[in-house]
Amino acid sequence: MRTRGWLHRASQWPIYPLMAAAYPVIFLYGQNVEQAVAPYEWLVPLAISLAAAAVSIGIFRLATGDWQRASLITTVLVALFFSYGLAWDWLGKMLLGHWVLVIAWALVGVTAAATIWRMPERAGKVTVGLNAVGGLLLLVNVVMIGAFFLNVRVIASNGMSGVTASGQGSQPVKRPDVYWIILEEYGSGRVLQDYFNYDNTPFLDALRQRGFYVADDATANYLKTAHSVVSSRNMDYLDGPKLEAQAKTASDWGPIYHGLKAPFEVQTFLNSLGYRFIYSGMYWQPMATHPAAEINYVYDKATSEFIDVLEQPTLLRALEGLGTAAPFDWRRNRWDWTNWQLEAIDRASELAGPKFVHAQLALDHEPYVFHPDGSFVSATDEHSRPHEVDYIDQLKFTNTQMLAWVDKVLNVPADQRPIIILQADEGPWPPGYRHDERGFDWTTASTDDLKEKFGILSAFYVPSKTPAQAGLYPSITPVNQFRALFRSYFDLDLPLLPDRNYIWPNQKDIYTLIDVSDKVQG
Repeated sequence: MRTRGWLHRASQWPIYPLMAAAYPVIFLYGQNVEQAVAPYEWLVPLAISLAAAAVSIGIFRLATGDWQRASLITTVLVALFFSYGLAWDWLGKMLLGHWVLVIAWALVGVTAAATIWRMPERAGKVTVGLNAVGGLLLLVNVVMIGAFFLNVRVIASNGMSGVTASGQGSQPVKRPDVYWIILEEYGSGRVLQDYFNYDNTPFLDALRQRGFYVADDATANYLKTAHSVVSSRNMDYLDGPKLEAQAKTASDWGPIYHGLKAPFEVQTFLNSLGYRFIYSGMYWQPMATHPAAEINYVYDKATSEFIDVLEQPTLLRALEGLGTAAPFDWRRNRWDWTNWQLEAIDRASELAGPKFVHAQLALDHEPYVFHPDGSFVSATDEHSRPHEVDYIDQLKFTNTQMLAWVDKVLNVPADQRPIIILQADEGPWPPGYRHDERGFDWTTASTDDLKEKFGILSAFYVPSKTPAQAGLYPSITPVNQFRALFRSYFDLDLPLLPDRNYIWPNQKDIYTLIDVSDKVQG
C-alpha cells in the first residue's frame, strides 16, 4: 500500500513541462540516430531546453504560488516556442513580416497564461494525464534510440578492400602540390544542358584555356557524398556486405562515417612522400574536420547541421533576418561558412609545400544562398523562384570563384604548378528524390533520374603532362582518378578499375549496392 501511495503521489508531480522541453530534441535525435550525430550536438540543446523550462517553472511558481499552474503555463510557452517556425512556414507568405506572427504568438501566450492563472483548481487536474502523455512520447523515442545503441557491433575498419599505396613506387624528383576541391552536386555539362537548360560551356572552355582537361563523360560512383568520398579517397569500391556486417542496422551510416574520419590511402601515400595534409571541411559534422590533417580550417562561428534543423521550428526563426551576422539564420550561416571556406583555400595555397589540400565546398548544394555576384539570397527569394533558377545562380557564383582561385594558384612558374582536381561527389538531385529523400526508391528511378544524379563535373590540371600521359580519359570516375595520377606521377603499380555506378534501394537500405552502370553510361 505504501508503494502504491508513493506512486500515486509521484504521478501528480508536474514533470510534464520538462518532458515537453526535452521532446523536440529527443525526437529529432531519434529520427537521426543513424546519422552519427555527435553527443554535444544534442546534449547541449537538451540541457539548455531543460534549464530554460526549469527556470520558467521557478519564476511562475513564485508569481502564482502554485507548482501546478506554473507547470501548465511553462508547457504552453514551451509549445509556442517550439512551434513558431512551423507556423511561419505555413503563414509567412501571407504576413508582412515576422513581427506580425511574433505579436500574435505573444498574445496567445499572455492569454493562455492569464487564463491558467485564474484556474488554480483545474490546473492540477491535468497533471497525471499530461505526465502520462509526455512520458509515453519520450519513451517511444528513447526505446528507438536505445534499440539502436544496444545492437552494438564493432566497427573494425572502413570497409575498403585493402588497397595500399604506401611504400610503393619510386621517390619522385618533383612533388607538385595536390589540390582536390570537391564541389557538392555540381553536374556535368551535359546534365546542366539537359536538365537545367543551361549551357556551361563558357566555364568549361575557360578551364580548358587554362590548361585543364575536362572529362566530359565523368560520372560519380555512388549516389551520396559519404559513399562517394570514402571510395574515391581510398581508390577502391566499397564492400557493401562488409560494411553492413559492421552496421547496427541496414540504415546505420556509422561505418561510412567512420570511414570519413579514418586515415585514407591517398593521404597516407602522399604523407609517406613528405606531403602535408591540409583540410577544409563543410558544415556537415562527419566532414567538418579530419583527424589526420596537419591543419584543419574550421569556421568556428557556425553551429552544426543538427542544431540548425532543431532551431528552424522554434521562435529563434524570428531572429533570422536581423542583420548580416544573424546568429540564428541557418541560411546566412551557410553563406558565411562558404565565403570563409573560399578564403581558407586561398590561405592554404600560400602554405609551404609539398602539400595535399583537400576541400569539400557546399557549392552547389541547398540551401541556395548565393546570387551570381555573391550577394545573399533571402529565404523568400529562394522559395519564390524555380529550383533550377536557384541552382544555376549559385553555380554561376561557383564558376566565378573557382576561376579566380585557379588563376591565383597557377600564377607561378610552370615548374611549380600543382595538380588540381575540381570535381563533384554527386550530381544534382532529381525532382522525385529532392521531394522525398527518405522514401525515394532508387530501384524505380528512370534513366533520366540516374543520368542527372550521376553526371558530375570532373576537371584536372596536370602540370608537365598531357591528359593521356596522366592516364585521364572522358569517362573517368572518382575511384580511378588517383590511381591514374599516382601511376603517372609516382610510378605506382595501380591498375585502373572498371568505371561503375552504384545505387541502393532507399535510405533504409544503404549497403545493398546495385550496379546501374549500363543505364548511367548508356
